Amino acid sequence: MASSQAIISDVDLLYRNTFTIDQKLVWLNEEMRELFDVLEIESEPYAFSTVADNNYYPLPEQFDVTKIKTITMQLNTTSPNHVELPFKRNDNDVYAGYCYWYSIVSDMLYIYYQGGVPDGMNVYIFCDAEPIQVTNGNITSEPSLPTKYQELLKLGILKRIAMARKDLVMHDNYDAEYQEKIADVVWLRHTKEPEFVQPTSNMPQRNHWQYRYIVNGW
Repeated sequence: MASSQAIISDVDLLYRNTFTIDQKLVWLNEEMRELFDVLEIESEPYAFSTVADNNYYPLPEQFDVTKIKTITMQLNTTSPNHVELPFKRNDNDVYAGYCYWYSIVSDMLYIYYQGGVPDGMNVYIFCDAEPIQVTNGNITSEPSLPTKYQELLKLGILKRIAMARKDLVMHDNYDAEYQEKIADVVWLRHTKEPEFVQPTSNMPQRNHWQYRYIVNGW
């Protein structure tokens, strides 16, 4: 684990430059924000338990609902398994056929559960994380980016320095290594995702023979 100061010092050893610490902190913070988005880094889930027949649940102060990735809910007390609640917009649609879903109403989380929300069910809200801004005041602390991605952070700062110096050769070298590492991370994540048992089709199907689509050989 390296502090932000150690990361910047390592960058200076790898590529000599005369830019100030403050300027390199700007690049470090810009790169962290970009990596958090590209790598879809999640924060610790916000958890709470339901109250019988209560559909509305307050969210923490300054909670950014745009960062919500998914919400899961325990369906009954006999099973610890959770299901993902589909999101439905707060409009005039009637969501017939859905047994459970959620929406955002003002600063409240609205949960629909067919037959009434049961008591004591665990709910987890998973969100995209936001990096902690690095300043001269916390530069000796480890950055909020996970340690395994700190090499990417260094490369990102290095290519920004190279671009500022108009050193296109070094920028292209750093960027090539950077993109290769990003691709490796994305591919590794993809290989860990479950595969569908059989291919499915999202194309519309109609009863008339001329509008039928072939799905799984039929």
